Amino acid sequence: MLPAYALGRLLKPGFLRGFLSDALAGVPDTVFMAILDSAGTMLACRGVLPADLRPAPPHVHAFPLGLNGAPLGQLLAGGHEVLAPALGLAVSRSLGEIMAREATRRALGEETLELYRESALTNRAVLSLNLSMRLPEVAAALLAECQEGFAPAECGMVFLMNPDTGRAELFDSYGTLPRGRLARLPQSALFADVTAGGKGEIVNDLAADPRWAGEVPELTALLLLPLESSGHPLGALALGETRGARPFQSVHLKRVRTLTSVAGIAMSNAILFGRVQEVLTSLMQTMATAIDSRDHCTAGHSHRVARYAQGLMHFAALELEPDANFAESDLQEIYYAGLLHDVGKIGVREEVLTKATRLPASHLELIGMRLALWGQIENQPWEDIYASLERINRAYDLSETDVELITACAGLKVQVAGRSLALVDPEERHRLLTPRGNLTLEEWEEIKRHPVESHRILKNIPFTGFFPNLLSMILQHHERLDGSGYPLGLSGDAILPQSRILAIVDVFDSLRRDRHYKKALSQELALKILQEEALLGKLDQPLVEVFVRHIEAIEKTVDLDTSLPACEFLQ
Repeated sequence: MLPAYALGRLLKPGFLRGFLSDALAGVPDTVFMAILDSAGTMLACRGVLPADLRPAPPHVHAFPLGLNGAPLGQLLAGGHEVLAPALGLAVSRSLGEIMAREATRRALGEETLELYRESALTNRAVLSLNLSMRLPEVAAALLAECQEGFAPAECGMVFLMNPDTGRAELFDSYGTLPRGRLARLPQSALFADVTAGGKGEIVNDLAADPRWAGEVPELTALLLLPLESSGHPLGALALGETRGARPFQSVHLKRVRTLTSVAGIAMSNAILFGRVQEVLTSLMQTMATAIDSRDHCTAGHSHRVARYAQGLMHFAALELEPDANFAESDLQEIYYAGLLHDVGKIGVREEVLTKATRLPASHLELIGMRLALWGQIENQPWEDIYASLERINRAYDLSETDVELITACAGLKVQVAGRSLALVDPEERHRLLTPRGNLTLEEWEEIKRHPVESHRILKNIPFTGFFPNLLSMILQHHERLDGSGYPLGLSGDAILPQSRILAIVDVFDSLRRDRHYKKALSQELALKILQEEALLGKLDQPLVEVFVRHIEAIEKTVDLDTSLPACEFLQ
C-alpha cells in the first residue's frame, strides 16, 4: 500500500497536467479542474481557478482520489453546474483506474527487482559459500553474506550441532557482543522451538515473546533460521539487534532462508569432506606405519617427516615470502606427501631393507670356520683376523688397512677333502669391500628405485587429484639441487620447493635416528650436516636456515601424538 502523500510520486505532475488538458478539450473555458495531494498541494490544474480552493468554495465539486482504501488526494471540478460534476466524476474514475494500473505495474517492477536482487545475492552467495571445503571458512562466508545485504543485523551467529552431545554450539559470530554471552542463545525455548520446527521466524520484540527469558539480555530482536541439509539438522543461523529497533521484515526472512539453504548444502559438503579427510588421513597413516614397521630402525619415520615438513613449510611461508608462497592446502598436501614418500619401499626386499651388515651372520660364521681350519693346518693365529672381519662387517666406512686385510684373506686358501677353498670367496670379498654402508651397488640401486615405485603405486589412486603436486613431491624427495640426487638427477628449479623441504627433513630425521649401520646423531650435529650439504649446493640453503632457526618449535609438533590427522600449524 502506498503512503498518503505519494500521489505525486505515483502519477507525475506533468502526466496529470496533460491528462486534464485532454479531458477538458472541447468543453467551455469556464470549466476548471485541479488535482491536489492529501496535503493540499496543487499537482495539476486546468482552467481559471477560484482564488482559494481550501476549503472547496461553493459550486466546486470534490472527488476523492485513493488506492486500496487509502486517500491520496482529491480532484476538484467547477465552473459549470451541469458539466463540472459529470466530468469530475468521469475524470476521477479514470484517474483511479490509471492509479491502480500504475500501482500494479510498480508493484510488479519492485517484485521483479527484488527477485533480481535476491537472485544476484544468491548467485554471489553460492560462489562464496562453495569456494572452500573447510567448515570454518564456509561459516565465515555465511556470516559475511549476511553482512553484505541479505538482512540488517547488528550481530550474527552460526550454531552447529555437536555430534557427541547433540546440542547446538556457537561456531562463529560477528558483532560487538561477547561470544560467551551469544553462546547462551540455544538455551532459550525460542531457539529450541524454531530449530525443531524447521522453519525460520522473526521476533522483533523479544521481551514480549513468552519463549524468551532474556538468555542474551542485550538482544531485542532476532531473525532465526535452522541450518539443514537433505532434512538433517546441522544447526542454526541467528541475526540479532540490540538497539531496540524492529529491523526485520518478511523479505529479509525470505532472503536469508534462500541463503541458509545454500549454506546448508555447502556445510554438509564441508562436514562430509572433513570426515573423508579424516578417513583418508587414517588410511595413509596406517599405510605409512605398515611400511615403516618393516624395519624397526625406521618406525615412525614417515609420520615424523610429515610433521617436520609441515613445520618447515609453515615458517618458510612466513619468512621467505614471496619465494615460498605456500597456502594452507599446501600444508595438508605436504603432510600427506611426508606420510607416503617411502611407500615404494614395499617393493624392496626385506633382506635389503633391513640389512645391518655387509654379510649375513651365517656367511661370516663360514669364514670363521675356514679361518679356524686354516689356522690349525698352518699353525697360524686366526682369532684376531676373524675379530677384525667382524668389525669390518659392521663398519660404515672402510680404511686402507681394512681393504688390505680383506684382499689378503681372499688370497689365502685352505685344503679340504682335496679341494682348495679361499678363506674369503669372491662374492664375500665383493660384499666386504663395499666402500660405505652395508649395501652393494646392486642393492643400493634397488633402494634408489623406491621414489619411482611410490609414484607408480600412488598415481592410480584418485585422491591424489586433490593434491596436484603430491606425486611430484614424492618422486623428487631424493633429488639434489646440484643434480647428484635420484631417481631422475634433477637440478635447480626443476625441483619443486615442496620437494626441497621433504629432502631436508628426510635427511634430518635419518640423521637423528639409529640406523643399522650407524648411531643417531645429536640435533646440533645433524643440523650442522644439513648446513654443510646446503653449502655444497645439494640442499636449499634458505630453507635449511629457516629449519635451523625454528627447529625447537618444529620438533615440538613432531613430538605430538602421531595419530592426529594434522599438525598444530593447521589449527
